[in-house]
Amino acid sequence: MVLNDTALAERETKIFPSDDIVSPRFPIYTRANTGEVFTVASSPFTWSLFGRVDYEGGFRDALIRMGAFTAEDFSEEGPGRCVCVASFGGYIYISVSISRILGVRAPGMTPEAIDQSFFGEHPDVRPYRAHPDDEDEERSAATGAWMNQILTAPDADAVNRGHRQAIEELVAARPDLTKLSNTDLVARARWLAEELRPVFATHMVNLYGATIISGTISAGCRAAGRPDLESKVISGFGDVDSARQSFELWSLSRIIRSSPTLTAEFDKGLDGLSDRLLTLSGPDVDEFFDRWDAFMLDWGFIGPSVWELRSATYGTEPSIVLHMLEGARKVADEGSPQTRTASFIDERASAIATVIALLEGTELHGPFQAAAAAAQIALPGREGSKVLCTRLVDEARITMRELGQRFVRNGQFEKWTDILLLLDSEIDDFLANPAPWEAAISDRRATLLDLEGRTPPFIIDSEYPSIEDFVSESTGELAKATVGETLTGLGVSPGTHTGYVKVVESIEDDVEIEPGDILVANTTDSSWGALFLSAGALIAQTGAPVSHAAIVSRELGIPASVSVPFAMQRLVTGMKVSVDGNTGVVEVLEVP
Repeated sequence: MVLNDTALAERETKIFPSDDIVSPRFPIYTRANTGEVFTVASSPFTWSLFGRVDYEGGFRDALIRMGAFTAEDFSEEGPGRCVCVASFGGYIYISVSISRILGVRAPGMTPEAIDQSFFGEHPDVRPYRAHPDDEDEERSAATGAWMNQILTAPDADAVNRGHRQAIEELVAARPDLTKLSNTDLVARARWLAEELRPVFATHMVNLYGATIISGTISAGCRAAGRPDLESKVISGFGDVDSARQSFELWSLSRIIRSSPTLTAEFDKGLDGLSDRLLTLSGPDVDEFFDRWDAFMLDWGFIGPSVWELRSATYGTEPSIVLHMLEGARKVADEGSPQTRTASFIDERASAIATVIALLEGTELHGPFQAAAAAAQIALPGREGSKVLCTRLVDEARITMRELGQRFVRNGQFEKWTDILLLLDSEIDDFLANPAPWEAAISDRRATLLDLEGRTPPFIIDSEYPSIEDFVSESTGELAKATVGETLTGLGVSPGTHTGYVKVVESIEDDVEIEPGDILVANTTDSSWGALFLSAGALIAQTGAPVSHAAIVSRELGIPASVSVPFAMQRLVTGMKVSVDGNTGVVEVLEVP
């Protein structure tokens, strides 16, 4: 591979080889939302292929489909450039600038309303800076027509069903990967990237539809003087894909809890549990494994960084699921998510009626009423399309794992994921002659390890970051919260709860959530769902009303406060706190 002088200079200034440059036209980026699906730094192959083809291409397709942008809006960016989403230091960011322009061009919306839906009250968010090209009457008219459609006739569920059927057929037709050549495996991964693009475009339409609807509901509740009702208006939908796996895990936990045989094995500890379970017999054990196999068939593709190809999944690391079942089995039957959410539908109807009455005669009366009705399709639709994207990503993961394992078996790789340390533009040369790439792969492995020990900046504004902007985990700490102190975030799931803090960095850690513990995380993704079964409440450092943490908390009936500044640094395991999911207020009651 030969690089021209410009490309070489650009490569040498980057922290990671798959990194992008900051767009002069759309210069502000955030980890909000992307942190749900790319919790760790992305590998070069993942981003150079899927980032360019799917996440950037599909994002642009969605904006054009919505009417908010045209291809001309991106004409000055150059071919192959990531603008809507981008990698900096290996971590994936979404464009704040583009979302705010949508807020300008969408009738009745503002950049500030978009910010609220994405960030909540996060302190690092910079004020909107107007650009002369942001306003566009023609785009506003087209966006208004799209908004009218999602408010009056949302079709997220129907579109998702079409994608789901196509994906099921694709997975069923998977060839015997062991019989494909190395080049055929790479070709299949590239083909899957093309297949993912329209699904991701649908997801982005669903995401922005949910954001518009959530913003309209928030504006209506605030105008009515009842911001505390916002979380109730968007609760109690049921049948949300990202929460469904949690309900299935709850059923598995009930089998364990009612079985003396299974309980005895779990009581011995998690070490060696998988092997011990295989030695058991009996009707209850058979029922457990039948449900386990069905769960893995349906959800084995979920993992802790679901859109990153090097991520582990439930299927490859079943110990993740066993850890979560260990906590869930200890919860009494009356702590079931069905019991906790039983009143949500009635509370939702009451909250909507209250706000509608308070808005009578105002300009928000009609829009709020339409948004409250559309939310039942739009918010679950957002989670549904995200799960569909995850399913296709795993199909690519399975394909590349087969390729990487071949190089492990012949002694050229330490782990199968080393194949992902190559860029898409490099992998063909590598397959033709692997030896010259050994040093580059080794260097990138070391860089990736260093990046994973750092916290990426939440916001990037106008300038490509330096490695010093990625704070090392060993760098100084903020002062811990004290008794009587309050931290205020955004209340996104109704209810209150008092309990002991359990700070969780990753579900791959040896985590034990005791019933009633308050789960504290930076963000959550689909693979965290079962932890919500044990938790009494959730506190997230980032997030907004349409984030995964918020949606799943509501579906599983636990109070939640998100966008709580520095929650991971100021709260520590063992603190006793109260969480108000209506107001977002977290009060420290005891410190260890």
